[in-house]
Amino acid sequence: MPLWPAIARRGESPAVIKVSEQTQIQTAEQFLDALFGNLFDLVWSYLHPQLQKAFPPKRLQEGKARFLKWVGAYKERLGSESNGNIVSVKVAFAKVTDTLIVIMDSNGKITGVDFPATSDDLSAQPLPLRFRP
Repeated sequence: MPLWPAIARRGESPAVIKVSEQTQIQTAEQFLDALFGNLFDLVWSYLHPQLQKAFPPKRLQEGKARFLKWVGAYKERLGSESNGNIVSVKVAFAKVTDTLIVIMDSNGKITGVDFPATSDDLSAQPLPLRFRP
C-alpha cells in the first residue's frame, strides 16, 4: 500500500549514494517520527523536490489520516535497517505490526514511502496483546 509513489528506482547502487547508512536510517526515522507526530511541515522538508510539489503539508496530513484508518493508531518504531537507498522501518500500529519502506535518492531526500502489507497479506502481523489498547 503506497503512502506516496516512488519517483526513483528502487535499489540504487550503493556506490552512487552520497550519505551514510546511519544518516539514511536517522532520516527515515526522523521522517516517520515527524509524520506520526503531526509535524507536516517538517515531514515535507524531508521529501525530494518532486514529491514536495505533489504533496504539500495539507495533502500529507490527509494521506496519513487515510492510512491510519486502515492500520490503526501509531504505537512505536521497533527497529530499522538500510539496504542501498532503501530503509526498512518496523512499526507497530493498533491493528498491525509491519515494515514501512522509505526510499531515498543519492542525497538522502525521500523519493517514496511504501507499506508493503495489505489487509490480506500474511506478512502483516497482528499487534501483540501487550501493545493493544
